[in-house]
Amino acid sequence: MSIKIIIADDHQLFIDGIKSILSKEIGISIIGEVNNGLQLYKLIEEGLLPNVVLTDIRMPVLDGVSVTKMLSKDYPNIKVLALSMYDQSLDVIEMLDAGAKGYVTKNVEKAKLIQAIHTLAKGDYYISDTLPEDIKAWFSNENINSEETLTRREKEILHLIAKGRTTIEMAKELKLSRFTIDTHRKNIHKKLGIKSNTGLVKYALKNLK
Repeated sequence: MSIKIIIADDHQLFIDGIKSILSKEIGISIIGEVNNGLQLYKLIEEGLLPNVVLTDIRMPVLDGVSVTKMLSKDYPNIKVLALSMYDQSLDVIEMLDAGAKGYVTKNVEKAKLIQAIHTLAKGDYYISDTLPEDIKAWFSNENINSEETLTRREKEILHLIAKGRTTIEMAKELKLSRFTIDTHRKNIHKKLGIKSNTGLVKYALKNLK
């Protein structure tokens, strides 16, 4: 089944370029294009549901951060891939904190853009390797050891997973952002050597009371 894509950008030339790159790609279909976040949300609200949204960050009427927050709340199954001309830490943090699952620059290579789309469609994060070191460090596993004990916060989250809490519910209960919860989840996966969310739930149910 094809990965359905909607592109949101206020520069039509950029949209046309992305369409040209993806139009002949097997397994990916572009089902819509818009020029701002409000148009994007309305299109989805009207029933055109993509698997992945490619959105610029800085758009008129409603920007990428704002519409990503709305989609994360109302359509959590839609994955947002942020696109930007810049590798600025603040932009990255704002988009990921808003609920985006990936971030690439607009000059990304074709192969990496396609890889990013497939990665998001599978439910994983994709972060450009051109990002600043302070952002890449958040997603680095260089300091994570599979035998390392979980931190207090990670244990809290694992307990909540065992209780069936969703990411949104955990974020509210612990007064953390969804991005922070997802980051802790990622670390837990690495430390325990568990790849799937289903496996993590099974582990939590088996090992926690």
